[in-house]
Amino acid sequence: MGFKCYFCDTRDRIGYWSNWCEDCAQLRRMLLLYDPQRCTDILKRTLTRDEKQIDYKISQEVKKIVLSELPTIKEDDEKNENESDECYEKPATRKSKKFK
Repeated sequence: MGFKCYFCDTRDRIGYWSNWCEDCAQLRRMLLLYDPQRCTDILKRTLTRDEKQIDYKISQEVKKIVLSELPTIKEDDEKNENESDECYEKPATRKSKKFK
């Protein structure tokens, strides 16, 4: 039975005399090297999202889905337009009579 990390309390510690697991020890070293407030700000910016960011992400995913289905819709419309053009006869207009 291994001893659990004091920080995450889920993984085993690196060694008997260590207090942290490998990942938590890496985080601790980063906090000692850099400003802890800056590290926290970076983590908040990259790992957490507010409502506006969540809504934007959802709208982007919906756009991807709609755009992936769009070519099939355009192809169907083009087929319908081509079918209707075959049986349609253009009327003679005044301009076309003058140029003849």
